[in-house]
Amino acid sequence: MKNLTDIILQIDSIKKCFVRNIINVRGEQTDERFYIIDKLDLSIPRGKITALIGGNGAGKTTLFNIVSNLMKADSGDVLYKKNGTPVSILGLPTYKVAQMGIGRMFQDNHIFPNMSVLENMLLADDNEFGEAPFMSLLKPKRNKEIEKERVEKARKIFVNLFGEQNPFWEKRKDLAKTLSYGQQRLLGLARLFMGNYGLVLLDEPTAGVNPHIIGQTMDIISRMVRENGVTVFLIEHNMKVVLELADLCSFMSDGRITAFGTPEDVIGNDEVRKTYLGV
Repeated sequence: MKNLTDIILQIDSIKKCFVRNIINVRGEQTDERFYIIDKLDLSIPRGKITALIGGNGAGKTTLFNIVSNLMKADSGDVLYKKNGTPVSILGLPTYKVAQMGIGRMFQDNHIFPNMSVLENMLLADDNEFGEAPFMSLLKPKRNKEIEKERVEKARKIFVNLFGEQNPFWEKRKDLAKTLSYGQQRLLGLARLFMGNYGLVLLDEPTAGVNPHIIGQTMDIISRMVRENGVTVFLIEHNMKVVLELADLCSFMSDGRITAFGTPEDVIGNDEVRKTYLGV
């Protein structure tokens, strides 16, 4: 395995518990603290694709939500190093995390269905266009130029990823919900190219789509890393995808990372094969 000293995301001793109501041995209702993440440590190396695997309910999406600050950890820290010194991102507003360079595609709700295909792309642009309405009124000509530049940026991304004749640009004025499910997933990935992200979190990017879309998805993720220098951290249940796409793999069980290494080593691990793959 290559040297992993250049870490872009360091997850240190993260704990997250939920409270559930149970009936104790005396027949009384009481609250029990259940740790879905328990002192979890994980390092994500820069410029690599790291897969996170584990059974349903293992806490994978919860971990992503903590990194994105959609959910608070009970203890521990998450350090992000886009350039220079690692900075703690826990407690920051979600939009601040995105501004620092961490993008996210969810397993569901990965697009805005009642907005057009083009509006979905423009909304993801890292340009701060429109955030200073007073200044916008003073410079209407420049605003039109910026808008054209943003639209052209979206067009180039579509062409680069899907070719000159692609359904996304042809249907750019249509509502995103009119796209097929697989196309919606691809649009969700394309939106990430609009932002200046150093790290992207992908929650089951190949779930529920056909083999052709899976192939396109894998190609797009590879190009994120190869052409844009993005680091990818993804949750994935398709072991074929993990073996072909990921540089590194981590296995989550009992709230912790219990195996880490190359995909071949982790998937071949006796514990992983027994508890997760059932072989």
